[in-house]
Amino acid sequence: MVELFGYALPWEYRPGHVEEHNGTRGRASLCDLDYMGEFTIEGPQALKLVQKIFTNDCGRQAVGAIKYTAMCDDQGNMMDDGTIWRLGKSRFMFVSGDENDFVWIQKNADGLDVKVKNITSEHTTLALQGPASRNILGKITSADLDGIRYYHFVKAKVDGIDCRVSRMGYTGEFGYEVHFAPQHGRQIWTALMEAGSEFNIVPCGQAALESLRQEAGYILVGNEHDKSTNPLEAGIGWTVKFGKEDFNGKQALLDIAQQGVKRRLVWFKLKGGEVAQKGDAILIGKTRIGKVTSGSYSPTFQAGTALGYVAPQYAIPGIESAIESDGKRWRAVLSVMPLYDPGDRLTKG
Repeated sequence: MVELFGYALPWEYRPGHVEEHNGTRGRASLCDLDYMGEFTIEGPQALKLVQKIFTNDCGRQAVGAIKYTAMCDDQGNMMDDGTIWRLGKSRFMFVSGDENDFVWIQKNADGLDVKVKNITSEHTTLALQGPASRNILGKITSADLDGIRYYHFVKAKVDGIDCRVSRMGYTGEFGYEVHFAPQHGRQIWTALMEAGSEFNIVPCGQAALESLRQEAGYILVGNEHDKSTNPLEAGIGWTVKFGKEDFNGKQALLDIAQQGVKRRLVWFKLKGGEVAQKGDAILIGKTRIGKVTSGSYSPTFQAGTALGYVAPQYAIPGIESAIESDGKRWRAVLSVMPLYDPGDRLTKG
C-alpha cells in the first residue's frame, strides 16, 4: 500500500506489477479509482458555468456523452484536467483527480443561477480494462454494451446495483468504468472478479496503472501538469476550443498559441531496464534540455519509459538523448507521440 492523493492505495497486488500490466493488455484487470473527485453542476445556468471554466466546448454535448477537458485560470494555466459528463439538459458532472477542484468551481459559480455539489463521498469508480472486459461485464449487467460508444455512458444495473457504465479508461485499452454508491464497492468488485475468473482477470494496482497510462501517453496531475502548466504544452491543445465564447484563459492561450510554447511534453524509451524518476535531467551532450515528469518500467517494451518536457527545438522524433539520475546517465530515444498505440481497439473495440 502507498499514500496517494490522501488515500491509502494498493501499489501492487499479489500478481505483481508486470503481471497486472500484461494482464490488462492481454486479458482484463480491475482497478479501484475511489480517490477520484466528483462534482455536480446543475441549474438554469449550469451550461454557462461549464462553458466558462472548461476549455472544451460542451454547448452541443449530448446527454450521455463525456468530454475530456482542461480547466484553466485567467493566465491559461491548468487548474486540473478531467472529464465533463452531461447528465441532463441542465445537469453536468465533472470527474478529476483532485477533490480540491471543488473550491475553484465554487468560486467561478458566484453570481450564477447554478448549484455545485461535491459528491466525492457519494460516488466511487471501478475501472474494468482490457480486451476481455466486454465479455466479463456482459455477464452481470443489464446494459447493452454494444450500444455504448467510446466516451459515452448509460444507466444500468451491475450485479443488481444501480450504476453508470461508461466506455472509457486510463490504460490505453478497451474498457469500461463502473460508477456507483461506495457502499456497494465490495459487492461489485467481487462480482466482476468472479465474472472474470475464466479470463484470468487480475487486480490492477497503482504501479501497473502508472506504466499503462505512461505508455498510452495520458497525463497525471502533479507530474505532467500543475498550476504552472498550460494545455498547449501538455499535449492536450485539442481540448482548447477557441471557437466558442469567452472562457477562463482564452486570451492567454491565444497569445501562447501565436507566440509558440516554451516547452513540449514528449516521451522516451530508455535503452535498458532502468527506471527514470520525476525530476531527472534530460540532456543532449552536456546541455540540459528538460526534465522527466514520470518514469516507469514498461512490461510491454521490457524497457524503461518516461515522459518529460523539453525545449521545443529538441522535440525531434528519434533523437537520442540521455536521462541523468543520481549521477548516472541512461541512453533514451525521444518520441513526440505516445509509445503505445492501441489502434482501433479503444474506439471500435
